[in-house]
Amino acid sequence: MASRLPPCKRHIATHDANGKSVYADFKEQTFNEAGTAGFVARSWSVANVPAKLGDDEDMKAYFAGPESVTSYQRPEIVVPSDGGKNNGANLVVVDLIPGGVSQMHQTVSIDFSICTIGTIIHELDSGERVTLNPGDHIVQRGTNHRWINASRTEPARFVAVTLPCVPFDVAGKKLEEVFKPDP
Repeated sequence: MASRLPPCKRHIATHDANGKSVYADFKEQTFNEAGTAGFVARSWSVANVPAKLGDDEDMKAYFAGPESVTSYQRPEIVVPSDGGKNNGANLVVVDLIPGGVSQMHQTVSIDFSICTIGTIIHELDSGERVTLNPGDHIVQRGTNHRWINASRTEPARFVAVTLPCVPFDVAGKKLEEVFKPDP
């Protein structure tokens, strides 16, 4: 990973063969480039809510190859719906490089994003902005937005949970996923 931030330590609690609660032994998260803004890791993903955890179904799908909609190798912010079959959740970790700016984008989802390191600006397509410091968070409800690292010298990080939502009308137009070119 090219970020100067310390790696996130991910701990996965599960059960052993005797039913005792244990921590699973898994490798580090894989970060992928997120355009010119920084890096994104799909920390965990489930295909459906409520999640199907029996027989480690979620773990098997997460560590499967990119053909699995919940694979750690997939780039989507929101779990693809797969024709309505999947209605899941993603936990993503986003590292913004110093001065990093994401593209303006909109997803068909409700997202809960929490600033954990640095100072991050959340900007809407209306031009409105809020500044997030560690612990501050955004409830993102299908709006068009971008993320900006407020520092030109230090990286920043936020953690988000994304859940698909039912598309709804916004000013007479059905909500859809939109990614505009990088600034």
